[in-house]
Amino acid sequence: MYYHSLVATQTGNILLLVADWRSSSMYHNMLRCFSILFFSIGFLFGMWFKDHRKNAYCRVHGLLPLCVMTAILPFLWPNALIELPIIAFSAGVMMKTFTSSQIENHPFVIFMTSGNYRRMLTALYYVIQGSKDQKEYRCQAVNYSFVVGSFVLGAVVSALLMRFIYIKSIWLITLSLFTIMVYYSSEVKRLGLKKTNL
Repeated sequence: MYYHSLVATQTGNILLLVADWRSSSMYHNMLRCFSILFFSIGFLFGMWFKDHRKNAYCRVHGLLPLCVMTAILPFLWPNALIELPIIAFSAGVMMKTFTSSQIENHPFVIFMTSGNYRRMLTALYYVIQGSKDQKEYRCQAVNYSFVVGSFVLGAVVSALLMRFIYIKSIWLITLSLFTIMVYYSSEVKRLGLKKTNL
């Protein structure tokens, strides 16, 4: 919400846009529209990029724009009309890059937690209910709880860092993305998945 807009959850932007149409400034509404537009363009570019991938390292390339932007953002002269569209575009590319992500054959979403939270509650319900295949439901409950907990922890840590180091708190995202890129690349190389993990 640094820009009074969301870069990855377009449902939230649409709701904020409609809810604040009368009271919010035209500038904030324009930022939300830019976020929706550039996220959409980034997502479509991500689809094209994914369709034309040559090897497994395409996922790393899909993370690079957001990693670079979050790394240099604190050094730029603040201009939301430039920064927000670039971040939204990069988030769109990244979201498409990681569409169909799974933990132990269970799908999860990396940018928002509502679907993950719903799946966590469903698995917990079946564990409490004593439904068949308890091992599977416990596994799902643990995995989705970990994903939701990580999302909440990341949001809280980011908010706390924002109070002390302001925009430099975005480097937490840079560090996370860089760690993911290094780990993923090393695993692709170690397991020989360059041509098969497309």
